[in-house]
Amino acid sequence: MQVISKEYVEKELARYRTPGMVVGVIKDGEVLFAGGFGYKDLETKEPIDADTMWGIASCSKSFTATLIGMLVDDGVLDFDRPIKDYLPDFKMYDPFATAECTLRDMLCHRTGLASYDAVWSDVTIEDREELWKRLQYLKPNLPFRYKAQYNNYMVDMAAHVAEKVTGRKWDDMVEERIFKPLGMTRSSTLVKYLNECDNVCSSYWPGPDGPFKVPHWNSDVSAPAGGINSTVNDMLKYLDFHLKRGVLPDGTRLMQEETMRDLHMQNVRYTLWPWRFPEVSPIGGYAMGWYNDNYRGEPMYWHLGEIEGFGTLQCCLPKSQMGIILYNNLQCPDILIQCSVLYTIIDNVLGFEPVDWSERMWSVNDIKGNMHGDWKLDLLGDEFVAGTQPSHELADYVGAYAEPGHGTLEIDLAGDKLLMTWRGVTQEILHHHYDVFHIPEVKMDTLLVNAPIYFHTDVKGEICGFGFKLYDEVDPIEFKRV
Repeated sequence: MQVISKEYVEKELARYRTPGMVVGVIKDGEVLFAGGFGYKDLETKEPIDADTMWGIASCSKSFTATLIGMLVDDGVLDFDRPIKDYLPDFKMYDPFATAECTLRDMLCHRTGLASYDAVWSDVTIEDREELWKRLQYLKPNLPFRYKAQYNNYMVDMAAHVAEKVTGRKWDDMVEERIFKPLGMTRSSTLVKYLNECDNVCSSYWPGPDGPFKVPHWNSDVSAPAGGINSTVNDMLKYLDFHLKRGVLPDGTRLMQEETMRDLHMQNVRYTLWPWRFPEVSPIGGYAMGWYNDNYRGEPMYWHLGEIEGFGTLQCCLPKSQMGIILYNNLQCPDILIQCSVLYTIIDNVLGFEPVDWSERMWSVNDIKGNMHGDWKLDLLGDEFVAGTQPSHELADYVGAYAEPGHGTLEIDLAGDKLLMTWRGVTQEILHHHYDVFHIPEVKMDTLLVNAPIYFHTDVKGEICGFGFKLYDEVDPIEFKRV
């Protein structure tokens, strides 16, 4: 049996202009395949192997859920007890959500909050306690428990609940309770290890002339949602641990089976794909740190991850006791190449009738939505009135502006250009029409947003603030002059 052919993966890497990929497959506790294709660095042409370290991005969420499950077993936490019972200082914008929100709500994305990716991705924020304090100012866009909305911020807050209740850092607990017992010796929670360790994969963004290298992104504050680093060899141990429902290869139980089942059990419906294939369920779900899906009658719990220059996919098929891990070192596109390789591996190993997943996935390349999003978002729109000018001299827009959830920013004048400094980044503010400006590329997680700014005046006619449209599903964030 051939798990996956070199020719197949290398054809996909060339098609999607991706530097490299590493694949790992374990079944019934036996590693069937662990190896790399392409390059970990395009300049040096260094090959990839099963011990090459990558950022696993949002696959980190399952580690946070697993750790919390262990604390549930200890009697320290409860998935369904209101957080306010543990921590009186917990506060959301909605009083009902404040009173009722649980760890399960946070871990399955049903708190009523949209992503608010501009907040947690602020590199000037130094700890999760600051995110905890800002949470109360973030307005929900949907009722509490109404619908799942993918949210990195709330997974970070779930980890911080564990930190505040235990008095220990999430990083230390993950190392002690998961990495060490599982023998995950090349796994870590801080970006410094990507910069300091040997055999680390370079990360790339797509460009018009092909992939270009980018620095490893420091997402240490948001590591519970997306900042763990690991290798295929380490991750196969982790997937096997989940497939065995909390038991190590030597028979040692680290988590109660009932708790592990709870982590994998669907809590909310979640539309996964903008396309339809007969082998794949049209509607999936979300458990706690895992998606739920079905492939050709095989139940799956799995997760995707995207972070600066890395794409990841981890998948467990409990019925067949098979785990699959895929990494690639191009941030986007990645879901198409990952699904192509994933489904082909499943077909090969389980003996299903072959499907040409390479052509299937390529055929839906232009269909966007749900799990297959673009990496650029234009919120400015097409409306434009020619021949207009700002209502004031540019110097009148200069100053400091603040919003309690999103922090303080500075607008300065450099010659005839307005510059905004916010979240540690200085960018030019471009005029659109009237008092509408925009910043073409505001970085939020893996997304670049063309974000419009609508300046306001007070009764004196002076510039007093602005609305900043940062999110598609949320009203403009209102900054006031300070």
